[in-house]
Amino acid sequence: MKGRSLMYRAVLVAIAASSFTVVAAERLGSYPVDPEKVSISGISSGAFMANQFHVAHSSLVMGAGMVAGGLYGCSLDRVDGNEAVAFISIATGACMSWPNGLLTAQFYADRITSFAERGWIDPLDGISGDRIYFFTGASDSVVNSETVRRGADVYRTLGVAQADLEILDSSGPGKDAGHSWVTEDFGVPCKDNRDPYINDCDYDQAGDVLEHIYGELNPRSTSLSGTFVEFDQSEFAPNGRPTEHGLFDAGYLYVPSACAPESTGQCPLHVVLHGCKQSVQQLGDEFYRNVGVNEWADSNGIIVLYPQARTVSTEDFPEKSSSDLFEINPEGCWNWFGYAYDERFLFKDGVQVTAIYNMIQRIMGADAPGT
Repeated sequence: MKGRSLMYRAVLVAIAASSFTVVAAERLGSYPVDPEKVSISGISSGAFMANQFHVAHSSLVMGAGMVAGGLYGCSLDRVDGNEAVAFISIATGACMSWPNGLLTAQFYADRITSFAERGWIDPLDGISGDRIYFFTGASDSVVNSETVRRGADVYRTLGVAQADLEILDSSGPGKDAGHSWVTEDFGVPCKDNRDPYINDCDYDQAGDVLEHIYGELNPRSTSLSGTFVEFDQSEFAPNGRPTEHGLFDAGYLYVPSACAPESTGQCPLHVVLHGCKQSVQQLGDEFYRNVGVNEWADSNGIIVLYPQARTVSTEDFPEKSSSDLFEINPEGCWNWFGYAYDERFLFKDGVQVTAIYNMIQRIMGADAPGT
């Protein structure tokens, strides 16, 4: 996240040999997806984006998991005409470290309702019955836990039933976690707030998220049998230029053997969004291979999409001054801040929301263009 600058890891592009295969970058293809079982989750900036995507496309998404983040429109100051005006001071202040500056759940819910009335997001009846998960660790020093709790309160205010809403904060498994996606046995110590923001807390968060969304699942696989597919993300960026819109060149897909293109059944599709400083550009395959989602997906026939954000720095745009660095995203975050390249970032026509939506549509078999 912003304001927690650490040295980036070298890009890791080599894939270790194993019992599964990796397909080199290619055009994203279609797979047998159950259109009633599309869900999304994310950590940190990815949690905020997962929340944005779910609210924008609630008629498509039936469940969402937000880890260490996720309050819709938190950085938004106002709407001018059709433009969403957000400020870094709100994002890094009230949203991350100064919860007294947060607005009420009713305020955020009313704002969402107004966006639905304008047709900028899906009608809100699409949220009813959706399965929602929130998590914040007691040791999180990056995003204040009250922001996460407020995100859950907004869903309650919008009518999500308590039985459909799981929030883990000061009690329950993984409660002492720092700012991280939590695992049972991978990552840095549980209370840490540092790279790679994957923490070993003796808690299988991936399984909890997926079971809350989809119900009881088969035990996770101990050895993956499916395929990782590296696909070209550039066609999903405006004018085929991903860099200036905070998108990496490649995205990744895990396809269990039961969900191969020629399969006759239908598979759920779950989208997982990394956080700041966790993209392939910065961590190589460490995030999308080690957060535990693939093992559950493999044994339960769930396709997993891992879209990738990227850093955008003054080296990419020499004409930008160093004072513009925040606006061009030096840490590879998903756009919940309202970066200058997209004044519609919260809505269905936001650049990154649209890119992820079109990836999903392509996987489902629709002829979804990237632009």
